[in-house]
Amino acid sequence: MKLKNLHLENFRHCENTVIEFGNKITVISGQNGTGKSSILGWIAQLCDFKEKFKRLNGEYFKEDFSKVFRFCPEKDYPYNYKVKFEYDDGGLVLNEKIIKTRFLEASKTAKSRYRTDFDGRGNAIDFPVIYLGLRRLIPLATEGNIKLETHNLSSKNANYYSALSKEILILNDDKIKAESVKSLNKKVLAMKTGNYGHLGNSAGQDNIGQILSALMSYETLKEHQGKDYKGGILLIDEIDATLYAGSQTKLIDNLFKATNNLDLQIIFTTHSLEILEHLKDKLGQDTIVNYLKIDDGKVNNVINPTFEYISNKIKVQIGEKEKVSKTPFICEDKVAEYWIKNLLNGSDLKNLISVEKGPFPFGSMINMAESNHNIFKNVRFVLDGDVKNNLKGKKTPPKTVFLPDNCRPETIMYNFIYSLPDTDAFWDDLNNFTKQVCFADYRNGKDKGVVKRWLEDIRWKPYFGTGYAKLFNRWKKDNKDEVENFQNEIRKII
Repeated sequence: MKLKNLHLENFRHCENTVIEFGNKITVISGQNGTGKSSILGWIAQLCDFKEKFKRLNGEYFKEDFSKVFRFCPEKDYPYNYKVKFEYDDGGLVLNEKIIKTRFLEASKTAKSRYRTDFDGRGNAIDFPVIYLGLRRLIPLATEGNIKLETHNLSSKNANYYSALSKEILILNDDKIKAESVKSLNKKVLAMKTGNYGHLGNSAGQDNIGQILSALMSYETLKEHQGKDYKGGILLIDEIDATLYAGSQTKLIDNLFKATNNLDLQIIFTTHSLEILEHLKDKLGQDTIVNYLKIDDGKVNNVINPTFEYISNKIKVQIGEKEKVSKTPFICEDKVAEYWIKNLLNGSDLKNLISVEKGPFPFGSMINMAESNHNIFKNVRFVLDGDVKNNLKGKKTPPKTVFLPDNCRPETIMYNFIYSLPDTDAFWDDLNNFTKQVCFADYRNGKDKGVVKRWLEDIRWKPYFGTGYAKLFNRWKKDNKDEVENFQNEIRKII
């Protein structure tokens, strides 16, 4: 199973926020207070692994609600929340899972609290998940009731622990071994070095030890299940905490290896510019960065932005303008060119791409997209929305995105303007630019030729604007989600 996206609707300051997941690595970044940790909490709630097989720390491959979520009595009560996941279980159609919360009023025997329901009641996904929250960062030296136990690591895992500890922390110590330690808050594989035991562990060593323990837990689950093993999810909050820059990037490189060997989706939160810069050339379907920002009190997600964009946001500084090598896009015709440019207005993408028009039939554009010829190596393609109908049941061509909706741009605008009420501000009653006048000669909106002539009618130019800008802007006003989705699709393929 692979998670594809998470849709948060009216959850705290996430009014309409979509998180996208990479097939291997997913990064959730942003300034403090943007809801990053809450997203990991929802993912943890999605999974309820039925098999009673324990991890190396003695816990099961699932997380209790109380360990990952805290609802605020002042602000959350008594609201009920709904979140939606889409995931791929290997079929042709994405599956959907909806989680709803229910607020339960205090009774004689219990305090006010929330419970989560899946598709009504029960039905969480039977899939293993490990959640490494901030509790793991409590230093062992500050813990109480510390007990040293005998670990049951195989020689393979013991060697793995030793080798990866040295590699990630960049240590010249051939005597690193794992010690199983239980304290008041956690059970961990601590590091015994040539100079000291578990009580001498730094917070960074403790952090790495628990991440390696999670990976080895999946290795033991894979060996236990054999052919029935289907992978898993590893969630890590503030992955960079307590680690210096060199160790952070070493850790990321080894997590990539683990995603391949153990078929894992690894999802983590971070503020680390070192990690984000290290990943900037790896972005795509396997690696996705979600950068959360707050505009007018609401969370917006920018998917796979440039490293410079994230760096400036995290540092709260103005970026340096530099000449950007633009990614060339080819579209079907002049109308598509106008609309693409309009859809990108006001975004960081406007200066990152160039648009060239046809006329090209969509079949020719698909052939170009699928061609390995050097002339198309760096070119991307935008197809009209109606092409989706022609490609039903087929894979989307590479390096290709679609314009919004499932119709030609002319038809979309025709239907949209026709649907506006007579009193809409788009019309100019004083000059008798009304719906009646606008469509008097163009009643058959199903005829492509009629719609094309309607759009190009010179009488409408003062009202449609140069390059149909006024027309497109009116459509965008009512279709903000479509605009954001198109921009995110463009980001993903450049």
